[in-house]
Amino acid sequence: MIFYKKINPPCHLQPFIECFYIWEMQLDSKEPVIVESPPSCYASVVFNYKTVYQVSSANKNFQSIPKSFITGQASKNYILKIDQSIGLIGIVFRPAALATIFGLEMYEFTDERFDLRAVMGKEIDTLQQQIEDAFSHEERIGFLVNFLNQKLLKYDCTPNRTDYAANLIIEKKGIININMLMDELYVSKRQFERQFLSKVGVSPKYYARMRRVGYLCNLLATQKWNINDWQDLVFQMGYYDQAHFIRDFTSFTGKTPSVYLKKNVELAKYLSEIS
Repeated sequence: MIFYKKINPPCHLQPFIECFYIWEMQLDSKEPVIVESPPSCYASVVFNYKTVYQVSSANKNFQSIPKSFITGQASKNYILKIDQSIGLIGIVFRPAALATIFGLEMYEFTDERFDLRAVMGKEIDTLQQQIEDAFSHEERIGFLVNFLNQKLLKYDCTPNRTDYAANLIIEKKGIININMLMDELYVSKRQFERQFLSKVGVSPKYYARMRRVGYLCNLLATQKWNINDWQDLVFQMGYYDQAHFIRDFTSFTGKTPSVYLKKNVELAKYLSEIS
């Protein structure tokens, strides 16, 4: 049994929060479930209210995640190994919003999952307990909204040009000229890259590449793109040629697009079940 749902945030949180999500999975067999995911281009805060799972990312071995954790940008594919029934609720932040709200240096969180209590302090103990004791998903969402409201009241959380740039890269699916974007924002290259690395976790050009490949992976998994239509796909996504497309895709996923499409049956099946 799989339950997955995205919930839109209240209007006042929309500049900072992409969505909330709830994911529950009841395993029917003793074999672990493996789910491979491409870079999402979003950072998250996640609370487990059942058992935890394991993650392998950026060429690291599988490690058990903390009960509640914060994760930054995933620069490559990452793999989840689930061997018990899970229940979790997460906050998916807009690309630079964790830095905007909490003042975090996001390059420290790239390809990492850190214990949330170690980052944000003892107040997480109370929030974790509230989420575990809640009687409904709506109640859990309410606790998270209250937590975020308190942070917005406490800190100056005004989005700046870096937030705008990162959000625009997401909107354009990574198909954007970074040099022209810098000209539009009236910032120097060095200043822009330093601020972007601090607030998002990777360089702006790398982030645009991540977004483009992540979008492509979801497109391939959910729509099962015909392998005879690569040329059309290359054109649509703004690549110079097919060789550039294959090289970029392979660098993030470890697979050529054709192999990804043929071998990624687990992800395609999983997405079709929860959509």
